[in-house]
Amino acid sequence: MVSNSLEAIMHSVIRFLFLASFFAAGMALVTGHAEANPVAQWRTVKIDDQAYVALNDFATAYGMKKGDRRKDLKELSFEGETRSLLVKVDSRQSIVNGVRNWFSYPVKKQGLGKAFVSLVDINTVLVPTYRPDSVSQVGKVKTIVFDPGHGGHDRGAKSPKGYEKDYALDIVKRSRKILEARGIKVVQSRLSDFFVPLSERPEMTKNYEDPIFVSIHLNAASWRPAASGFEIFSMPPLGSPSTGSKPDRRKDTFEGEGDDHTEARQVLANVVYRTLLSKMDGFDRGLKRARFTVLRRADVPSILVEGGFLTNPEDAEKAHSPAWREEFAKAIADGLEAYMKFANEKKMPEAIGKLGRTPTEEFVPED
Repeated sequence: MVSNSLEAIMHSVIRFLFLASFFAAGMALVTGHAEANPVAQWRTVKIDDQAYVALNDFATAYGMKKGDRRKDLKELSFEGETRSLLVKVDSRQSIVNGVRNWFSYPVKKQGLGKAFVSLVDINTVLVPTYRPDSVSQVGKVKTIVFDPGHGGHDRGAKSPKGYEKDYALDIVKRSRKILEARGIKVVQSRLSDFFVPLSERPEMTKNYEDPIFVSIHLNAASWRPAASGFEIFSMPPLGSPSTGSKPDRRKDTFEGEGDDHTEARQVLANVVYRTLLSKMDGFDRGLKRARFTVLRRADVPSILVEGGFLTNPEDAEKAHSPAWREEFAKAIADGLEAYMKFANEKKMPEAIGKLGRTPTEEFVPED
């Protein structure tokens, strides 16, 4: 047995060595994530009042090296054995493992042309994608609460052939039938054509054990009829702006009931979106963030799925087809089942490259 005095000396030596290494490094230490240890320390710098991490440091920690030079010199690529990352300086748009993601803050350059990514985006976008197994917020799932968008007097978007409220309800019913046939418990915020107040829809989750919340919609953009494709929304991190919005301290700090589920929501959105893209023919508009009421009021992992544009003639034709709605419903069901297997059994979801879809490689114009 070590004597008390010797034990005290050993503690002092360890403490001295730790402090010496800390000050010798000359860096600001901020909790983040890294490959070997999900709770690691990053060297950070302040840019526009946000903590940023050198992109090269992050890429190295996650086994990626700088890729080939892109045509646009503001675009940077990083590649690893099972991971890839495309970013664009001064843009919030990124392509993570072949799928479009929207950061909370733009990638920045500082000093001698060194690129930086915000710590917020490392923790809430990149790590949940590359290391979903490190996200402690992901808990077991026993119930899927579906929310068919709109209903009753609220018809939602309109196409020449129908209304969003009817298509969304039909898609949910089809997806529910598929999931229940697989032994999964499913409930709905509305069963027919009636309106449910937005704040009441996520409240349903409090009546069921271990739920997730999934709101189903179809999109519209009358000012841009060519707009098409899929996108999935989750909540922005507290204090960060919604996709497409400028930072607004008043709005961005408005707390939601599910702020403790930010990373879990990203994992849910990522798994469902990758599955959807791999099984459906549609443009990748990306994983986005917004403070929609149904997401802000959900105190569980929650997402809002947008399945094509009713203002786009081609998308509208697809949405009106029962065969397309069945295909879409099955893709959603497959994605939700994949998330449940990960949450309940820790079975890692397959990467998009293994599911047969050509990875997204090009950036789109930003509003």
